[in-house]
Amino acid sequence: MHVPLFTITLTISVLLTGSFLWSVLFPRNRIWPPPGWKSWQFWCVWILTVSSLAGFFTVSLLNWNLFVFPHWSRFVIGGAIFLGGTLFALWGVVTLGLHTAAGLEGELVTRGPYRCSRNPQYFGDFGVLLGWAIISNSLLTLILAGIGILCFYLAVMCEEPWLREQFGDRYEAYRRSVARFIGCKD
Repeated sequence: MHVPLFTITLTISVLLTGSFLWSVLFPRNRIWPPPGWKSWQFWCVWILTVSSLAGFFTVSLLNWNLFVFPHWSRFVIGGAIFLGGTLFALWGVVTLGLHTAAGLEGELVTRGPYRCSRNPQYFGDFGVLLGWAIISNSLLTLILAGIGILCFYLAVMCEEPWLREQFGDRYEAYRRSVARFIGCKD
């Protein structure tokens, strides 16, 4: 059962990654960030994202503990990474607000976690995926986590030119002073 679900989830994840890659390569015809919540781009990306994440967690449960790290310490290591990523991503969402966190226009936020990361949600998501892959001890989950991390990285590459368009010099000054993922440059 887990191999067909893995294949479906992998296909969805590749489609999502492809939509972000398309947006990086063809910014005038981008899929992400979407032009609005009523657009096909918004719904396409969010349906693929939710489906991919649901598949990721389901595959991990069906393929639980079938890789090379069956030791109990994986719960401590993976749990710390997972929890840290979850909290950092949630802090980013709460600070930014749901509307803007969903990829829609808003204000340029530079407070809270945005003081030390231009992308705390994505950086936190990296931790969620990697931490859960370690906890589940599943090769299939690790593969999906790798694709998910690439996908979120490409989302950042889509958003940076868009943010430059939206906020101009204010964003450029912010970009120069705060790291893309973690750490202040000052």
